[in-house]
Amino acid sequence: MILVRVKYRAPEGKREEFVQQLFDEGLPQACRAEEGCISYDYYYSVEDPNEVLLLECWKNESAIMAHGNEPHFNRITEVKAENGIKSIIERFDAKQSK
Repeated sequence: MILVRVKYRAPEGKREEFVQQLFDEGLPQACRAEEGCISYDYYYSVEDPNEVLLLECWKNESAIMAHGNEPHFNRITEVKAENGIKSIIERFDAKQSK
């Protein structure tokens, strides 16, 4: 299982507008429908009004590689640029307990 943590930094007052655009275009929904996507969830920071956290969980390496080749993945990158969003991406390989 692969966990991905993305911290988005929005310009002042643009956080909700950015996330709303993603959902209005169906981008998170498309990611969740991908083969191998276990979870794909956004969270607002309580302490920082300009930060959004995205936590993704993927079944395996091939699932996350396929994700990076999807048209909606490219559109998310475009939406980030259109809204002046900066991001930090961290990846963690996790072992599932049985």
